[in-house]
Amino acid sequence: MLHKRIREVRTLLKMSQKDFGDKLGVSRDVIANIEYNRAKPQKIFIQHLCSTFNVNQDWLETGEGSVFINDKRSKNLSEAIRIFESLNPDLQDYALKQIKALLELQEKKSPPSP
Repeated sequence: MLHKRIREVRTLLKMSQKDFGDKLGVSRDVIANIEYNRAKPQKIFIQHLCSTFNVNQDWLETGEGSVFINDKRSKNLSEAIRIFESLNPDLQDYALKQIKALLELQEKKSPPSP
């Protein structure tokens, strides 16, 4: 029932097959073939799906546990990546400079780790 759980993830994320596939680097046809159980997803695809959308791999493979990994850090990172990817290249450069500046500021305020 892996194919049904992959469809469930996409539905919960409110994404079309095309958008879901685009985020995973595959075509809409690949997603459709997996969801209709015409093709079995490779292990690397499953791992990529889980890391991209913070999906609990145990749930995806077995149906046990929660669908998503409830880790605030992972959610924040995913949101930051999603936003960053939607920026044009000039704004990505600017955002990266700002993040580096924040890191420098944090390092100045925090004592070094032993």
